[in-house]
Amino acid sequence: MSKRLDLLHTCLTVLADVFLLWVLYHYGLGDWQTLVFLLLHFSPWSWLVLGLVLFLLLYRSDYRTDLPLFLAGFLLGYWGEWWGTTRGVWTYWNGATPPVYLPPLWGIGLLTVYRLSRLLAPLLNRRIPRWVEWLMASSLILLPALAFAHSWPLLAAVDWRGRLDGHFFAGWLVGLGLLALRFDLRKIFLLYVCGTLLGGFYESFGTAYHEWEYITHEVPPLWIAPLWGLAAAAMTNLAELSTAVLKSVLSRIS
Repeated sequence: MSKRLDLLHTCLTVLADVFLLWVLYHYGLGDWQTLVFLLLHFSPWSWLVLGLVLFLLLYRSDYRTDLPLFLAGFLLGYWGEWWGTTRGVWTYWNGATPPVYLPPLWGIGLLTVYRLSRLLAPLLNRRIPRWVEWLMASSLILLPALAFAHSWPLLAAVDWRGRLDGHFFAGWLVGLGLLALRFDLRKIFLLYVCGTLLGGFYESFGTAYHEWEYITHEVPPLWIAPLWGLAAAAMTNLAELSTAVLKSVLSRIS
C-alpha cells in the first residue's frame, strides 16, 4: 500500500511538473516560433535566467506544495498587477492591464522563491543568537525603508492622487495579515531574502529589456526588490493556510 501511494505521489508530481513547464513555455516564451527565435538569440544573461528558473522549478518538486503555491502566486499576483497597471504605477510593452501571461508567471516566480528558500534552509537550522534574530526581524522593515529612501526624490515627484486607493491599502492589510497570522521568523526571513534577491533579478531583467517600465523610470527601482520578498512570504503563508483549511474540511467530511 505504501509503495502504491508513493508511486501515486510521484506520478502526480510529474504531472504537476509538466503543467508548470507548460505554463513557463506558454506564458513565458510563447509559441514554438518565438521559442526558437529566443533560443537562437538569447544572451548569456537570458540563458542564466532560464536555467535558474528551470532548476528551481524542478528542484525537489512536490505537487502537494507546488499547486497551492502556484494558485496563491496567481491570485495575489493578479491583484497586484491589476492595481499597478490600472493605476499607471508600471506599464507593460503592450499596454495590457495586466497582460494575461503575468498572473501565471507570478505563480512560477513564487515557486522559484520558495524552492530557493528550502535550498538555503539548512543554513538556519542551528541555534541563532538573540541579536541575530533581532537583526533578521528588523531587516523586514529596514531594507524596504532604505530602498524607498534611495528612490524618494523620484517617488516624491510622482502625482500619487488616485493611485493610493482602497485596493492599495487593502493589499497591504491582506499581506501584513498573512505574515502575522502564520509568522515564523526563520521561514519568513528566508522567503523574504530569497524573494528580494530573485525579485530584484527578475525586475532587472524585465526593465532592462523594456518588458515593463515603472513610473519612476528606474531600471529597476530598488524599492521593488524588498516588496517582492514581502509578497513572496505572504503568498507562501496563503498557500499553507489554504492547504491547512482544505485538509481540515476534508478530514471532517470523511
